[in-house]
Amino acid sequence: MPRALQYLSVSYRVLLWLYPADLRDAYGQDMANVFDQQLWTAWVNRGTRGVAVAGCRAINELFTIAIPRRLMSDRAIAAALSLIITSGVLALLVGIMMWPRYRFR
Repeated sequence: MPRALQYLSVSYRVLLWLYPADLRDAYGQDMANVFDQQLWTAWVNRGTRGVAVAGCRAINELFTIAIPRRLMSDRAIAAALSLIITSGVLALLVGIMMWPRYRFR
């Protein structure tokens, strides 16, 4: 395997960290092996252009599978709800504090 494909393979294995742990533990090794096969097939059949397409597909998976699944975790949802509620309470308090100033002008 050419050195460039080895670098891409190692990079993909590092990017598997973005997938949720349960998915990564169950399928991470298989996903890495399939990506290696896709890279090699793309290299043999289409050269650099084929490798670029395979890389783009892998990046697309990050945005359509890995990151959305990670954001759907209970911790991410709790943090987002906490931020929204805290911001709302802060905005309400600021509005209440500012209200008398504008009412008497």
